[in-house]
Amino acid sequence: MKKPLRRQRRINRPYCIVNLSLAGIIMMVFIYSGLFSAKKDNHPLPSFYEKITGEPSPSSGLSRAFSEIVRGNPDAARGYNPDSLLIFSFFLIQFIQRILVTLLLYKQIPRIQYLFSADLAISILLFLYCFKGQLLAMGKLIFA
Repeated sequence: MKKPLRRQRRINRPYCIVNLSLAGIIMMVFIYSGLFSAKKDNHPLPSFYEKITGEPSPSSGLSRAFSEIVRGNPDAARGYNPDSLLIFSFFLIQFIQRILVTLLLYKQIPRIQYLFSADLAISILLFLYCFKGQLLAMGKLIFA
């Protein structure tokens, strides 16, 4: 017969599942970026904003830029989208953070409530910093 999970472990289990799921999604984004080439322009996901409006969106070129970053060409990536290195770094840091937080939860560190708060704060601040250019550009589109 299985032993019941301790209270702390029961609380952490959904958080671990979400963390590992997010890490898996980010890994799939990296794999997608490596599979499709910016030079061949064979990305299967078009920009629907550009198709509808005929104008480039602030996120235009991110798929191609990520492909270049994965291939080690940061200068080419900046040419496709100037915010691409910051946005890519957000996803890379989040990937590492999801794995580290899951490992810390697995190790059952004593101050777990501080880990949740720190994880949330770091993620929000990192998002605002890395996506600031995109957020400002979207604001201009919406409020123009």
